Amino acid sequence: MNAVYVIAIARSPIASVQAGNTDEIVNTSSISSLSPAELGAQVLQYLMLESLINPADIQFFFMGSAISQKVERAMYQAPAKFIFRRATLRRDIPVIARTVEKACSTGLISIWCAAKKIIMGKAEIAIAGGVDMMSRQANSIILNGLTDPITGKLMAQLADQKARELGDGFEREAHDAYALASYERAKATIHDHVLVPIRLLGVEAPVLTYDTEVEKYGNRLKVLPKIRPYSGCTIMTVLNSAKYGDAAAFLMLASESAIREKNLRPIARIVAFAEHSEEDSKDFIIAPAGAVAKALAGAGLRADEIDCWEVNEAFPTSSLYLMKKYNVPHEKMNPWGGAIAHGHPIGATGGCLAVKNITICRKTKKRYGIVVVCNAISEATAMIFEMV
Repeated sequence: MNAVYVIAIARSPIASVQAGNTDEIVNTSSISSLSPAELGAQVLQYLMLESLINPADIQFFFMGSAISQKVERAMYQAPAKFIFRRATLRRDIPVIARTVEKACSTGLISIWCAAKKIIMGKAEIAIAGGVDMMSRQANSIILNGLTDPITGKLMAQLADQKARELGDGFEREAHDAYALASYERAKATIHDHVLVPIRLLGVEAPVLTYDTEVEKYGNRLKVLPKIRPYSGCTIMTVLNSAKYGDAAAFLMLASESAIREKNLRPIARIVAFAEHSEEDSKDFIIAPAGAVAKALAGAGLRADEIDCWEVNEAFPTSSLYLMKKYNVPHEKMNPWGGAIAHGHPIGATGGCLAVKNITICRKTKKRYGIVVVCNAISEATAMIFEMV
């Protein structure tokens, strides 16, 4: 099987989303006047320039989207192909484009779909990632997407139930302390990310240059211990769980032969990918442990050989559970903060975490990074990168 290399990465900052108060009032963000296609195109254009790849050489484009594709008129038909053509301003490129949806694992599954094409010798160069804008629609749309159809419970309620069952080390205080660390780390590293500045149409100056949820750091800390739990919860709150976000993120992947022939410079290699499912809906929050076990086995690595862990942090439970099960030091777990502080743009999250994980490993001169994402119903995915 062919090796898969990452030759370029790009993500937008994550725009913090203000939730609407009623079903009639839509959510908003600083970039909500853009369509997902316009946001995705800006990031794709940057990626192609960064990689020095001729768009005509790209054979596959896998684009994840979990929320936007359900509601955006411009994404009703073949949104991946539409966004690719918008980014390249060309209609003559015979790229095969496909939209992927897998709840919170959407972006990571999209990357794996592209990687498989290269592994099996069906492609030399491919792009994958995701775009989602949790603004631009009523909050009720998102809540529907966060409701388990089996139990009728919200993901926060399921996570809360499981955290209570886990007992010692998973109390409200542990979740709040983890959330506090996420905000502190995000604040300390807010300018360390490599991001694509996002512009509104017709406006020259960028309006989004960093993850804007992080700027609420001070106010969040003041009220974190006092905030009431969600309805039906005793642990999970709006502050110790992931925030809504708007973002796009993509990776450019290439085969070893493409790297040789086009004199490309790879930055990382995909060494393993795994999926795992638990039995009960509430177990989605611990499913990452099973995905990690399978990914480590596939890569022939031990947990202590992973230098940087990037977990989607929908709720602190997943990270707390992984740290306990695999004896992961907290300093290795989401070292630049996570979705609690940055935001969780569901369909783009896997791509955002992959970009962040590779960026951190390269800046700190580490070798192995893992991205782990839990998703409904009771599942999780994991991908391991080796820096080259």
